[in-house]
Amino acid sequence: MISSRIFNFILILILPVANLLFHTPLDAFHGIMQPAFGARQAGMGGAFQAVGGSVMDLESNPSHLTRVNRTKWELGSAFHFPTISYEDLYIDENPEKTYQNKIVESPKAVLPYLGIIKPITNQIGIGFAIYAQGGGGGHFKNIKRQTPDGRSLNEIFGMDIPFVGERKQAVEDLTFRFMTTKATFGVGFKKGNFALGLGLDFVYGFMQLKRTYQDETRSLTIPGGIRYQSDSAYTLGGKIGFSYDITETIRIAYSYTSRNVLPLDGTMHVDSYMPERSFGTRVSRYMIWPDKHIAGISYHKDRLVFALDLKYIPWSESFSSSKFRLEDVWMKTPIGAETNTFQFNLNWKDQTIIAMGLEYQWNETYKTRMGYSYGNNIIPANGVSPMLGASIIHHLSLGGSISWNDTSFHIACEYGFPKKTYGGKTSDWTLSHSVFSTSEVHPMQYSYQKTMSVFSVYLGMEQYI
Repeated sequence: MISSRIFNFILILILPVANLLFHTPLDAFHGIMQPAFGARQAGMGGAFQAVGGSVMDLESNPSHLTRVNRTKWELGSAFHFPTISYEDLYIDENPEKTYQNKIVESPKAVLPYLGIIKPITNQIGIGFAIYAQGGGGGHFKNIKRQTPDGRSLNEIFGMDIPFVGERKQAVEDLTFRFMTTKATFGVGFKKGNFALGLGLDFVYGFMQLKRTYQDETRSLTIPGGIRYQSDSAYTLGGKIGFSYDITETIRIAYSYTSRNVLPLDGTMHVDSYMPERSFGTRVSRYMIWPDKHIAGISYHKDRLVFALDLKYIPWSESFSSSKFRLEDVWMKTPIGAETNTFQFNLNWKDQTIIAMGLEYQWNETYKTRMGYSYGNNIIPANGVSPMLGASIIHHLSLGGSISWNDTSFHIACEYGFPKKTYGGKTSDWTLSHSVFSTSEVHPMQYSYQKTMSVFSVYLGMEQYI
């Protein structure tokens, strides 16, 4: 077993990274799921389903736990550096109501992983890993817009406000964070050329949403903004996988990971000049992290490994809409009425991902890798918003390893090519910026778009004990 000194060393390394993860906005890749888990996998474009031999097999296919003949631990992290550009335009015959925004953000996201695998017999292996599964988020400040209901500040607050009181312009700030982390206990069984694996997932998630409005001088908070913070959410899930050696050089594999229902009840504060609303209200809601199917095939010949994966994620069953139910009737609609329901209509589509990768071992010390993945865009025009990034379609990666004795270091660099998405005229984001009352509905006057690319670095270290 791993010594207490090594275990303490791992904790010293992983805890600061995990702390950074919980305070960093995450951004979209294939939907809101990373294209690869682990530095070796990333170097091969995420195509690892039928390869195996990594602690992160606990994320994808635990049947490979039987393919490690000595105890080893592994730790690492993905470091994502996205570039997000948001643009919008509202045109009105009254020039004072016309505005335009162009905001470029470059957040950082750190997603660590840590795990250990131990063979019990020649036919049974067990393992444990903890890792960031994925998430989404964004942070945009100083978005120019009209006040939420189109009225002047004097009309909103019922008083004469010097200098800016007749203005109907405002600035909008938006922050959204959602992430989920898993801890997986797994076991693999092998009989001849066939291997079967089972994994039990302990899942943690949280969400934060802030959308606030202020006057242009930032002296006044305009009613209508919201601040939501979920409670910590916990749930269980699982996965099953198998792999089969057809020949000495060809292996096939398949795994299924169950969906996770996260109970994201929390507290909502609604900006208002009514003092009784200053303490917030409870919110009832949940989010479904989707299930996942992965099939793969690999070819092993001398020092060369080639892998091809086909992944299917039914986002439409989980990300059709997101509803918040408040205990109090505090949410104001664009037409003036109040309700206790707040809903995002996402309308995401199902996704098929193709990933392929190569690995070549030059000698006992050096390996190089390259990979590519393609995933269809899952976000339709009527589901685009600044809160969740564009679904990047093309990813290209390069990587390698340095090994000596029982230790290996892995590195991979990955680039997600820019993807631009245009918002639709019936999206929630359009309606929230173009409907001011029952008589002022102007979606054709508002347009917006979002562009995202991402550069990622994956680092990993593994050691046999």
